[in-house]
Amino acid sequence: METNSNSQIPDLSTPVKRPTSLSLLCILTFIGSGISLISSVFVFAAFDIIPLAIEEVKMPEAEQMLELIIAAGRPFFAYMAILYAISLVGAIMIWKLRKTGFHLYTTSQLLMLILPSVIIDNYQLPWTSILLTASFIMAYGLNLKFMK
Repeated sequence: METNSNSQIPDLSTPVKRPTSLSLLCILTFIGSGISLISSVFVFAAFDIIPLAIEEVKMPEAEQMLELIIAAGRPFFAYMAILYAISLVGAIMIWKLRKTGFHLYTTSQLLMLILPSVIIDNYQLPWTSILLTASFIMAYGLNLKFMK
């Protein structure tokens, strides 16, 4: 089917090529969500032995990290692992130019911003997390026109 100047019907026979910027965003998401998924699964699985490992380190930052891990609790890391997995699935779908992937990615990312504040008392959400999440969502959103 061809598109003529009088018609608003797009040519559906020509495959849409993924823009380089979208490929880069997806690769960064694969790396970030993939590493975070592995990390969340590890903390969930090793939750009981992490305090012993952190005590061995003898660093003030390690103690603060331990307090945060304990305040979050083991279920928090299971929830985060699920959300990172959904984010990763969304990025894979975006790589395949599927709009549904954008919605999965966006929903999981927004829930990841909200979840710590809901579960951890007195948790202050870092502005860098908000800005990074908003930047990726906006960048993916600008590429929605390439997705089906």
